[in-house]
Parts: sequence; C-alpha cells; structure tokens
Amino acid sequence: MGNQKKYLNSKEISNRLSEIIKRNYLHFEIKGLTRDTRDLVSNIVNGITERLEADPLSSFHLFSGLMEALLNAVKGNIRYTIFKDELTKRLISVENTPHDEVEKLLDVILDTKTLRDSMQRYIVPDKIKKEVQRILTLEEKLRVKKQEISTFDREILLRIREQIRKDNRKISMKIRITGNELMIRIKNDAPVMESDMSRINESRSKHNELFKEGKSSDFFRPENLDEKESAGFGIAMIDEGYYNMGLDPLELFTYMQGKHSTTVYLTYPIDKLKAGAFSF
Repeated sequence: MGNQKKYLNSKEISNRLSEIIKRNYLHFEIKGLTRDTRDLVSNIVNGITERLEADPLSSFHLFSGLMEALLNAVKGNIRYTIFKDELTKRLISVENTPHDEVEKLLDVILDTKTLRDSMQRYIVPDKIKKEVQRILTLEEKLRVKKQEISTFDREILLRIREQIRKDNRKISMKIRITGNELMIRIKNDAPVMESDMSRINESRSKHNELFKEGKSSDFFRPENLDEKESAGFGIAMIDEGYYNMGLDPLELFTYMQGKHSTTVYLTYPIDKLKAGAFSF
C-alpha cells in the first residue's frame, strides 16, 4: 500500500507548490483553462525553470508553448464533441432510424479511423470551427462574469459540457525532468482527423523551410493564414517558440494522432534553457 497514489486538488497543489516543484515527475489532470488553472500552471512552470536556473526568456517560450498545447487540447475535446453531435444529427436525418440504432452506428464510425475521417465530408468544417469558438467565448464570459449569456447559449454550453463529461474526455499533463532534459506530455481524449493531421504536417514543414532560410516569422504573413485552421495556428506558435530558442521543433516537438486521443510531446534541453542563446 506504500505505492498508493496521492491526488491533490488545485488548492492543495498551490499550498504545496514549493514542495511539488522539487519533484522530477509530475502528473496533472486538467478540466479546462480557467484563469486559476493558467495561474497555477504558470507558477509550476516558473518554479521548475527557476529551480533549473533557466534563462527568463526561455521560461517565457516554454510557458507560451505549453499554454498553446493545452488550449489545443481543450479545443480538440470540444471540437470532437461538436463533430459527434453534428454527425448524430446527420445520421438521424439521413437514415431516419431509431436513436439507439444511430448510437450503435455512431460508435462504429467513431471507432473506425477511415470511416470517421470519411464522414467529415458530411460535416461543414467552418460550422464546427465557429461552434468551437462560440463555446470558448461563452466559457470566457461566464468565467470573467463580464456579461450574462442568453438562455439559449447557456443551454448549448451546458449540453457540450455534459457531453464531454459523459464521454469522459480528459486532458492530462505530465512533466518529467531527467539529467539533461525537461519533457512535457499533454494528452486529450479526442483524435485529430487525418486531413487535419496531413495539413498540420505540411504546414510545419513549410514553417521549417522558412526557418532554414532565416525568416521563420514570415510564416505568419497573410498569405499563409489559410493553412492555419484547427490546431494549426497554435502548433505554429509552439514551433516558433522553439525557433526563437535556436532549436528545431521537428526534432523536439511531436504531435501524434491516436485512435482515441491526441498526444503532444515537448522536449527542452536543460542546457539550452539555461544558456539563453536565442536566435531571432
């Protein structure tokens, strides 16, 4: 029983922060990017990088990349939930079958990569993108309490929240420190679509080519904006952080597609974090 895991809530983590940042392995489960969550992650990262005697600018790039990865994970869970909801509506309207039969068919489609990807042709990508942004905006309005939301919007938000809870979609973050590397793994319980994955890889390769020409920031010029849908823009920002640190993200930052999940691996050489020798 001595190997039993100890689970702490955010308040307990904050109270024991000085102890926690001394550990070489940390595992967190994140439900959403609230202001408190951002502050807590910031304090954890700052504590770890200070402990490693990292350059302040490298700490900034690391934290910025981490937040982009976490935001992509949040968006990924919401996007997949909306995709599933839209696909359910489509199956009901087209097949005109009982709801329980639709549920079985839906499970088969979502569990089969080729079927899942092919069904995208029946779902308007722009609609999902707008709905994801709408949910994020509604969440932000409720958090900061700047304004009330309509009953209709509240029902939409609660429905998405409930579906995410029902599907048990989580986000986990692991931080591991070895003798020479700081490694972060972020995993969310929603797979990225094959077409999105292909576009992301193509976009990253183009960004890398520009970096080799000494002009990685040109990637963010207007002519490239069409390539950065879905998680692409956030990934480009993570890549740019690596480039600004004189590091190659194609070697140190991996974005992986799983059958039921998406996983990001971020690796930072500790000597580079300390050196602060950045290229711009």
